[in-house]
Amino acid sequence: MSPHPIDALLPGFTDLDPGAKIAAVERLTAPARTHPSGIFVCMPFIAAEGLRPMQETDFGAMDRPADNWGHRLKSPVDFFNNENSITTSGSHLAAQSLRYQATGDPAALAAARVAYRSLRIVFEFGAQAGQPGFLGKPFHFEPSVHTTGDQYLHALWGWWTFYPVASAEEQREIRTMIAAAADYQIAVDYRIFHRSGGDWSNRLDPTDYNAIMAALVAAAYKLTGAAKYRDAYQFVVQTGRWMHERRLDGIVREFRNGTYRAQPWDRIAGADVAAGEFAHWEQIQHCQFAAISAAIIHECVPDLFTADDLRRVLALWWSDHRMGYDPDRRGYLYWFLVGTRNMGWRRIPRTPRLPREQWLGGHPMLSYAAEWIYGDCLARFMWTALLVARHCPERRDEAVGYAADMLRALEPRHLLWIADPDGQQVPPELNYFTRFLSSEAPECLIASYWEGRRLGLWS
Repeated sequence: MSPHPIDALLPGFTDLDPGAKIAAVERLTAPARTHPSGIFVCMPFIAAEGLRPMQETDFGAMDRPADNWGHRLKSPVDFFNNENSITTSGSHLAAQSLRYQATGDPAALAAARVAYRSLRIVFEFGAQAGQPGFLGKPFHFEPSVHTTGDQYLHALWGWWTFYPVASAEEQREIRTMIAAAADYQIAVDYRIFHRSGGDWSNRLDPTDYNAIMAALVAAAYKLTGAAKYRDAYQFVVQTGRWMHERRLDGIVREFRNGTYRAQPWDRIAGADVAAGEFAHWEQIQHCQFAAISAAIIHECVPDLFTADDLRRVLALWWSDHRMGYDPDRRGYLYWFLVGTRNMGWRRIPRTPRLPREQWLGGHPMLSYAAEWIYGDCLARFMWTALLVARHCPERRDEAVGYAADMLRALEPRHLLWIADPDGQQVPPELNYFTRFLSSEAPECLIASYWEGRRLGLWS
């Protein structure tokens, strides 16, 4: 395989010590997130001349998305520039806040405020539309009516981590924004696609999404003292299973009670559902969603969610960290098959691509299954490892070893959203997908390194 363009942007990277690697990641990626609009670019294109927003000419003659889960895009580049702008902004805010707390470096605080402004702009879009607290994905760097629960999670993570080092005025704004987001979700009964006519209830989605909404209203209670938010927390968690069940556990339960039905991703991957096998499709990647939510909840309502509750939840969700992990390539497969009888997993040989009208969510990379590597999953387990190290003594050594090993082994390819490990997993008509910075990996690596420094895990 020929060298990837990101290797040329990080010369000598693999020879650096972990601290120098993280500093290099910071120098490369932080400027690439900025945009004249003030809203972060979530997946900068890795061009020969450096990182930049994607342009339509970057597609060439290759396949391109037309919409995103029913949301019609003005331009197909909007997916790559803005699909996760909120997530990237919140993660960047958290990472730079932790860097500032660890070092006192004014540059870290300034970098945090750039990310904070990005979130403020998105929040104001909702307020200007008469829906304060609605955080719409800013496709085309404009307001939209499309969002998902994980956008709220990462915005909350950023606000929550920045709050202790923010100015008095910024703290007031954060209290207002978190309360408004909680009020909005309470008003629509936590139905994420409410404004675009959908009916995806994150309250009734019982694992990590329920935890996200529980964390949001718990944070509003902690910051405002208003009893309605404490009541909301207790209402939301009535339908939550995340305290004792991972996403994979829920699927196994459905198999055992005979209620599981083959999903579109099962058909794409060729799963043998009748034999108790299903296709993994983002069921382990959400470990971080539950972990961040649980940590915030404990800080906000420790009498309702105790330190022991937090320890147990983190241990449960951390237990997925070897599922789908390729130790030779040090990365997580996006697609793999899970057997319900022994909870083992196996790889999926590359499957034929489906015609455009059958692409899952309108996404070209969800038109087939193969052994491509998903950078966001590594990012999420890295941060989960640091929460386990802080709050879960019985799994601390394992989590610290995992994180320290990954920092030592870190290569430029780990910053990619999608990587093709042998040049055979992504077809030529989709090759541009391997040319994007992850919307989460750089920030989660930075956050994990500095949190480890704060905990004295490494120098």
